[in-house]
Amino acid sequence: MSPALRPEDLLLEEAIAVCRGAVGHGGAESGPKAELDSQRCRETEALTAWADTKDLWVEDLVPSPLADSKTREHHIFRVAEDPSRIYKITKGPGWGIFPASLATTRHKPVRYWFEDRPASPREYFERLLLSNTHLMHDLDREAYPELNRLEGFVISHGRLEAVTSQPVFIGTPAPPDQMAAWFIERGFIFIRSWTWFRPADGLAVFDAWIDNIMVCEHGLVPFDVIPLLAQGSLLDSLHAAVARLQS
Repeated sequence: MSPALRPEDLLLEEAIAVCRGAVGHGGAESGPKAELDSQRCRETEALTAWADTKDLWVEDLVPSPLADSKTREHHIFRVAEDPSRIYKITKGPGWGIFPASLATTRHKPVRYWFEDRPASPREYFERLLLSNTHLMHDLDREAYPELNRLEGFVISHGRLEAVTSQPVFIGTPAPPDQMAAWFIERGFIFIRSWTWFRPADGLAVFDAWIDNIMVCEHGLVPFDVIPLLAQGSLLDSLHAAVARLQS
């Protein structure tokens, strides 16, 4: 059973509900590019209206000019009034990245079965919520009272972009053996470099490499990985990958 939602989770859950309402269903794991582009557009329009209604605009929070953090998903910045947290703003037309299956590559080794595509807003917010509720929920909450948090939105270069924050985690990159022990203890199976999968509930974790997982004073923290509850062809491919690897 998942832990009860905390205050920082509630706004993320509401954002996910707004996105789901815009497309009328949960959204497919993958599909034609035009369909995915349309889905992202409808979700973004719904989020813009929601931001107006709830006054979620946070332009004053984001420095100008905003330095390029040289990362593929976010610009990263600090807020002097809140030194215990790192702030992020989504970069470019996408909302981070989302793993997809390449069913036509099943004749190749498992490491070639998956690719990245631009995420939708719903997928992005679900990723943050899953990190809070399924990966970092057992952290010392006195040390980390709030995990991933949706701060609000800005319009940048004519696009809606989300501003989020997370605690500052001080530590060292997790050694591979310690990382593996952490995932295995929680029922995950290694699929390929940077990817773990838990067949019991369909939870997959992508981008689980040393820059995204740290060993801190309070334990191992997978602070910047990509978790998702797999469905559709992605779920089928992950189960097939487990069967292939175990055979």
